[in-house]
Amino acid sequence: MINNLIGFLNNIGIKDDDIFCTSISGTLEGGRSFVDQIRDNVLGSKVVIFLLTERFFLSYFCLAELGAAWALNPNILPIIVPSISIAEYNNTPLIGIQALNMNSENFATELFNDLVRKNVIVSNKKVDAKKFSDAFSAKIRTEIRILRQDSKGFYVARLLERYDRKTARPLLINQSPVSQFFFGKYKLIQTETLWRLNGLLDIEKDSNITEHWIAVQALQLSSTKLQFQLGEMLERTENQKLFTINNFYELP
Repeated sequence: MINNLIGFLNNIGIKDDDIFCTSISGTLEGGRSFVDQIRDNVLGSKVVIFLLTERFFLSYFCLAELGAAWALNPNILPIIVPSISIAEYNNTPLIGIQALNMNSENFATELFNDLVRKNVIVSNKKVDAKKFSDAFSAKIRTEIRILRQDSKGFYVARLLERYDRKTARPLLINQSPVSQFFFGKYKLIQTETLWRLNGLLDIEKDSNITEHWIAVQALQLSSTKLQFQLGEMLERTENQKLFTINNFYELP
């Protein structure tokens, strides 16, 4: 996602040397405090752009950067990445500041116009946002549906549609072979809830798959936002896949 955004900025006249992006490997200079580098660039930048994603709100350091930028630089341009809600956005110091929504059909044009207003770029006949906006918007709509795992293998996802069903699991008998012979055929009936995720897991290579689901053994969840590791695939249909999950945590 960030690479597509930087590509768009390049196309409308902003050079790589003029972009400081902490999400890109190699941005931070070796041998210097990364905190000092971030502060210096926040102070010296014409505009500070924040991509507000699910993972952004899970990072204490990202939230600290947001607060510092809000305090040090009057030119902040927040971009809400679905499925962050307005309520979550309003829980930050940026409440009341107009944000762009990456899911908007006019996102590319709005971003271009805001950068012109903030004197980051000059609007002229040689730099035309329309020329690049359609391709950029198509890439972004694809990107915002991809749920990516972090370095520890955890995904973060919203849970959308749900479906409760009864499932039969083999009854585990860790006793003698005789006991297993008599009792091993019995199965335990459990209730599991199937949840449709708000995007596609980054493992998907089959373009026919349009939905990913997960099976949750918990009878009740207090929220519909989870952090989890992926387990085994249980079922597959023509356009859906269902997975078990491991080590899941509910998120506010």
